[in-house]
Amino acid sequence: MNNFNDLFLEAFNYYNEGVFGLVILKLNEAEVTFSVSEENSFSLEDLYILRGTTYFSNKEYDRAKIDFEKALQENPNSSEACLGLGRFFSVTGQLENAKTMFEWAVKYNKDHTGAREALENINSDLGFLPEHNTLAVENNYSEPLQKLGPLDDAAQLFSEKKYEEAVTKLMDAKKEQEEILGSIENFIAFNYLELDNIEGAKNAAERALRLNPFSSQAFATLGEISFRAKNYPAAKKMYEIALEHNSENDFAKNGMQNTISAMELSGGNGKADNHSFAHR
Repeated sequence: MNNFNDLFLEAFNYYNEGVFGLVILKLNEAEVTFSVSEENSFSLEDLYILRGTTYFSNKEYDRAKIDFEKALQENPNSSEACLGLGRFFSVTGQLENAKTMFEWAVKYNKDHTGAREALENINSDLGFLPEHNTLAVENNYSEPLQKLGPLDDAAQLFSEKKYEEAVTKLMDAKKEQEEILGSIENFIAFNYLELDNIEGAKNAAERALRLNPFSSQAFATLGEISFRAKNYPAAKKMYEIALEHNSENDFAKNGMQNTISAMELSGGNGKADNHSFAHR
């Protein structure tokens, strides 16, 4: 008897039944019981993929991302892990990062229908031809974990409120990550916003748009800048464009809702009447 196999199969059956809470419970138990054995029918990679997919299905996106990253650490050539990370980036409005991960998913498994469809869809959102794949024309590849490393480091610094250090990390990353420069510029803009460096944020967002004129997040950032300046009509326009490029951009959706509320409170004239609005 192999407890890990049994628990994993129980979790998989619960997933098929849509009972996500029990899926997580069983997978957590399975993870504790795991030990390397020839009797294992499944791997830790399988566990992380299933748990990450379950979290994603339950819209717990940050937890899903952690498990997909763990799966990629177990197997750096995991097409499923790359696909999962791509979907995380897509649903959180980071389309350039999503495209990168979908490209890796296709590279590791050219016959993966879901990965190919995801890449075609993101290419359409970004204004590329359906078959566009930057990896197809590169001679030297770096592993996805290496590609994501600088962004993960910056994300950690951002969470620790070390915004200036995060900007420095992202500036360094720009030199090595040309294919995702637009995403890096957007992240730089976020850090500058937290530093109240509006000019720096605006310049970074505009650089992102020069790199990718279809960047939903760049338009959303410009919308945030206008919102903070209480120029609500301009903010509304930027958020509208952002949502045209990516209707699932939560940052833009929240910004649009707050902007509409602000306009209603100010009588629609674009100026607030002694009312402060909390930053999201």
